[in-house]
Amino acid sequence: MIDTSVLPDRFQSVFPFSTFNRMQSQCFADVYNSDCNTVVASPTGSGKTVIFDLAILRVLASGNSFNGNDLNFKTIYIAPTKALCYERCTDWSSRFAVLGIKTGLLTGDTAAEEIEMVKKSDLIVTTPEKWDSTTRKWKDYDKLMRLVKLVLIDEVHILRDSRGATLEAVVSRMRYVCPQTRFVALSATIPNAEDIASWLGQTTSSGSIPAKLHRFGDDYRPVPLEVFVYGYASNAKNIFQQDKLLDKKLSEVLDAHYSQRSIIIFCATRKIAVSTAKNLAKTWLTSRGVFTPPPRNNHTKFQDRELDSLARAGVVYHHAGISMPDRILIEKMFLNRQILIICCTSTLAINLPAQMVIIKGTSAWGENQIQDYTDFDIQQMIGRAGRPQFDDSGTAVIMTSKENKSRYEKILEGSELVESCLHNHLIEHMNAEIVLRTIKDRDSAIGWLRSTFLYVRITQNPEYYNIGIPGVNNCDVEIILDHIYMENIEALKDAGIVEVPESNHSILMPTTHGQSMATFYVRFDTMKRFLASDYALSISDTLKVVSQSVELKELKLRLGEKKFYKEMNSSNDLRFPFAKPNEIADYPEKVNLLIQAVLGHLELPNYDGAGKHVMQFSTDKNIIWQHLHRLIKCLIDCKIYFKDGTSLRSALDLMRSTSAEIWDNSPLVLLQVDGIGPVSMRKLVNCGICSIEDFRLCDNFRLEHALGLSSGRGTKLLQDVDKIPKFRVSLKKISESRAKDGVNVAIGVMVHVANNNIAKFFHRKLLTVSMLVDLSDGELVELRRAVY
Repeated sequence: MIDTSVLPDRFQSVFPFSTFNRMQSQCFADVYNSDCNTVVASPTGSGKTVIFDLAILRVLASGNSFNGNDLNFKTIYIAPTKALCYERCTDWSSRFAVLGIKTGLLTGDTAAEEIEMVKKSDLIVTTPEKWDSTTRKWKDYDKLMRLVKLVLIDEVHILRDSRGATLEAVVSRMRYVCPQTRFVALSATIPNAEDIASWLGQTTSSGSIPAKLHRFGDDYRPVPLEVFVYGYASNAKNIFQQDKLLDKKLSEVLDAHYSQRSIIIFCATRKIAVSTAKNLAKTWLTSRGVFTPPPRNNHTKFQDRELDSLARAGVVYHHAGISMPDRILIEKMFLNRQILIICCTSTLAINLPAQMVIIKGTSAWGENQIQDYTDFDIQQMIGRAGRPQFDDSGTAVIMTSKENKSRYEKILEGSELVESCLHNHLIEHMNAEIVLRTIKDRDSAIGWLRSTFLYVRITQNPEYYNIGIPGVNNCDVEIILDHIYMENIEALKDAGIVEVPESNHSILMPTTHGQSMATFYVRFDTMKRFLASDYALSISDTLKVVSQSVELKELKLRLGEKKFYKEMNSSNDLRFPFAKPNEIADYPEKVNLLIQAVLGHLELPNYDGAGKHVMQFSTDKNIIWQHLHRLIKCLIDCKIYFKDGTSLRSALDLMRSTSAEIWDNSPLVLLQVDGIGPVSMRKLVNCGICSIEDFRLCDNFRLEHALGLSSGRGTKLLQDVDKIPKFRVSLKKISESRAKDGVNVAIGVMVHVANNNIAKFFHRKLLTVSMLVDLSDGELVELRRAVY
């Protein structure tokens, strides 16, 4: 065991202990005393995060880490979930601040503010998707890459999951273009950790030598953990029917494994978490008498009455729908043993330890569909059991179907191979590398492919990837690579996304379309649909094109939703209803109607049974808006290229509407004024005030009378309206000359702001202005865009 005293004095304060554990001590030399790439495969709860701490301190201790008094390097930490990123950022922000390290979080969808903050950060905490998206459009890309000295990859075994393709692509890119960068990767116990070590290489310049690999078994976990997997035969058709069976079995599991300590039960949905808590309060907790409620006071009273009642029995539910004060109180009481059981969804309770964890069913709602838990999900959940400083042992129970029992046993044994998923999304990632000039020709493309984990696994298990080249032995990896290259490049060329100059047929150049596709993170099939869309699209047509994007295909109509959306389609307030209700058959129609409902502030259907669809509506809306703006921006770029002024105008109008979440050119624009809600808006419309311009022309007395406000309130509203940009456009003919095919006219256009109070932001949104000039036939003449 190694004492922290071997570190410089200023580094020792980073650790809340004086001695590294067995696992950390065995890794110490390779992580802190060398610059070799390192892979550590160890059980959850064994203290792997300290490995990252040591790697960061190694960079800080090197002689070239400072530029004057400022740090002269960047460390990138990549984790698969926002929850893990928040946890790491919070922890490192407090512990590393004393060493002058600034930690920045990069996980949001509005990058402008985050990127400015991250530019000033030394330690950037991010997800694979966000780091990929950010580096694709970072203006000082080369400068940034030169500053990156260390990349920390958490839960690297997610390479086998759908989100693993992005992780693999972005790490392969950085390995290929950042020879000075060190990589340290952590993983759960997996059988082919040596493949990850081979992928990363000991250093970028000596990639043929594997990275240093440290592999540890369950005996290295500080708190012993027993894990049980129970498989139950069932004919259930959905997770709710399966949960009814598991409800009956839950009492048996608790009776068999309960040890007088805290329990977390992970459930598939919020609804199931609530029902499980209620059932336990009525049955197991009451009949077994295992919990004695502690004295209650005002400080241990929940806002939610149902939650408060359940807590008295010793059980609560915990999900994103409960209030923050109640959530904080749950966590506090659970840690103080004033609550025995928490029933929660799999995405929550990440910081809460328990002696016992039960995973009640191995399917849950994720990525807008029902899907089985991955090994990452399982490891994160069972990792809550038996945490150091809280318990001396832990128990985890997985309740699943009989068919899935062996699969989860393999995950727990660490016997499930990690395969690559990059081949499923390779065409998008190859285009991104061509745009970034990582790939410039065939040789560099093959070189980049060789830098991927996909290449490592193809050499080990070619049959898994089913390349299927007629007459070619699957073991001939070089021919397989060439086939992969040609297949993807030909598809990109055929779509007009990549071109080969006539002067040099070996060079690959991105087209304007390829640059837009990479910048806005658009899928290949979506890009082809945008490029093939009709000329002179209306707003309705534009909405239909965007709604067909494959990024949104998981938003399929669920059981019972068709009636919900058909009723929405019949609303008189819907701007673009479908003429035939039977047209509402798949995700494009659902997405289309949902966007219109948001922009039109429609009252949602409220028939008996519609409540669950209203709740899902909000979830689906958030998913759509994660993609919507970049999809429209990409379509705008396509229409600029084709000089399609009519479609461009429609796309810009739709972009403006979706940004404000209200239809432009409707009375709803009044909702942008602070203090104006739906009721006030209707009062204003009844008084003939239907636009921002109408509002500006009012005096405060008329506003106060229309809205029933006290004297002086109207002035405040007018002051807020004056912050909304008021543009004036003037045109002047500069010159005119005749030509063979017509008349050439030069026109000067001036756009200026007429407001007294000029601000760059309105309601925290950066203000921009676009000027579009087109001809009477819709041909685009000019588009200028500028920050206000």
